[in-house]
Amino acid sequence: MEQHGKGLPVYIGRYNLRGYGLGGTIISNIFKYAIPLLKPIAKQILVRAKNEAYRTGRDIAQDVFVKKVHPKRAIKNRSKEAFKRVAKDIQKQSGTGKRRSRTTIRDIFAKQASKRKHSPKSQKKAKKKRKE
Repeated sequence: MEQHGKGLPVYIGRYNLRGYGLGGTIISNIFKYAIPLLKPIAKQILVRAKNEAYRTGRDIAQDVFVKKVHPKRAIKNRSKEAFKRVAKDIQKQSGTGKRRSRTTIRDIFAKQASKRKHSPKSQKKAKKKRKE
């Protein structure tokens, strides 16, 4: 069979699609599960780093303009202090910051007793006892 006309030579690759392989699936699964776990921690770190950056910038400007320290030295000293403060604060932080209420066994039984006391069935029983 012959092709009619003057066609351009075109490379047509393989028709079937290829997968990611074993390495791609493992890495994608790690990121799929790790990102939601690490997101709140990263958010805390970024908020703390932002606040620390403002504070460090203020301190550097104060060193340069008020104390007449060379800018390069002021940046070096203040940035070391900032990294130490952030690292120390990250170790202290854990959890979401929400307080959990402590429920004891006594509280659980007290709630169940109050539910029984005010339930419609117990009120009917109380009325029957009163009539007898």
